[in-house]
Amino acid sequence: MNDSTIKCLVLGVAMAVSLPLYAQAPAESVAPVARVETDSGVVMISDSGEFATAMANQSVPAKARIMVSEGSSATVVYKDGCKQKYDKPGVYEVSATCVPAAAFASSGGPSAALIVGGAVLASAAVYTIVDNNSSNDDRPPVSR
Repeated sequence: MNDSTIKCLVLGVAMAVSLPLYAQAPAESVAPVARVETDSGVVMISDSGEFATAMANQSVPAKARIMVSEGSSATVVYKDGCKQKYDKPGVYEVSATCVPAAAFASSGGPSAALIVGGAVLASAAVYTIVDNNSSNDDRPPVSR
């Protein structure tokens, strides 16, 4: 096998392995995961549609968006009691679970980046093994 054939084979195996994993990623939940408390000013919420003014203690599902305007603040209170405060203007997405500000965690289940990264690492490992094994040639050198 030449190098391009091996590379194509490894890429195909990686894709075949990663697609089922991506399909098993958890579906987005529409059940409320938290409630939004408007601390001050105007806070807007969008649950896959247009933004509307947040009601007092409005329940929100994961992936809902919160728009905090200048001089406003809101607190998202999760069912486990964890709180996230938003006091800078911007649009924020509600996580499925409470994520501390400094954490870089997924919202449960494998993310697309994790799956692709794993597929790339697995492909590199397989390619290295195949390449090392194919270079061990028992034939004598052409020139002596």
